[in-house]
Amino acid sequence: MHRCQIFALLATASAFAPPRGKVALPSTRRSMDEDATYEAPSDSTTIDDVIDVEQSADDRDADALKRELLIKMSASARGQAKSEYLNDDVEEIASRLEATRPSAVSLDDVRGRWSLGFCSTQLFRSSPFWMAGRATCKDGKEAERYDWFCEMHRKATMVSEIGAVRQIISEDALVSEFETTVAALPMRVGGAMPLNVLGSIVSTASIEGVGSAADGSLELELLMGDVEVKGSNLPGIRQALDAGAKLDSRALSDALPIDTPRPVFACTYADDEIRISRDGDRNLYVYVKESGDTTPTAYDDVAADLGIPALVSGVLNAISS
Repeated sequence: MHRCQIFALLATASAFAPPRGKVALPSTRRSMDEDATYEAPSDSTTIDDVIDVEQSADDRDADALKRELLIKMSASARGQAKSEYLNDDVEEIASRLEATRPSAVSLDDVRGRWSLGFCSTQLFRSSPFWMAGRATCKDGKEAERYDWFCEMHRKATMVSEIGAVRQIISEDALVSEFETTVAALPMRVGGAMPLNVLGSIVSTASIEGVGSAADGSLELELLMGDVEVKGSNLPGIRQALDAGAKLDSRALSDALPIDTPRPVFACTYADDEIRISRDGDRNLYVYVKESGDTTPTAYDDVAADLGIPALVSGVLNAISS
């Protein structure tokens, strides 16, 4: 059995410069009376010392591209609408934005909480677990089989609704949070009111190496750690999960007759709003920054009650009104 198959089975204005001499400044610009005057700078003082400089042409181009990118992404259902027109547009705009990067991306640029806004492949492949799975496969036929398996996996799980998909990057770890909802029991009381099973599949990988590619992108070498489910609302199951039940992928990998996979995840563009990343197959991932916090989500606010109290309360309120 190929190592790829083994892993697959485990998965489920300068123009506005003030004239020289004394010019009157409006009160909205200075906290002094209307007759106050402004002394012109000396000849050695540049306009940059007097007023804020306009955005550079490159900055304006980047801002325009980001706006266009966000609009296209919002219409693409995170890339899962499978609209060739939209997805090609997102790919083109992202490539143009990557080209505007003024300097190399650093680890400081990518730290924080990032929400996945677009993915050119299946959303779950943003997890280091699935990246590690791909890294066990050779390019060519094995990679094609892995792609097919991922597509079948998504079709088999279409019953689930994908919620937030995020990455949390710290100095030494990348954490993936993949939130899902599954309708557990359709209950009809004047309409469909299902009980939903909630949970977040959390995959953690250590950052074993940080490098800079020739094009200035940041390359993170990942070593898969463990996979666990957090925030489950299933009574009994939640307690077991919170007690530490998890899949130790690293120990499992060490026990199998395969080389330990170390996928490389490249960050090709990053600022304080947008991050563009690509995996080993150059699949595109666009993230929107939530915050600079690097603490994984605790999910303490999710009660292990299957949502029954909220459902009963809703029914009683509906009846009483």
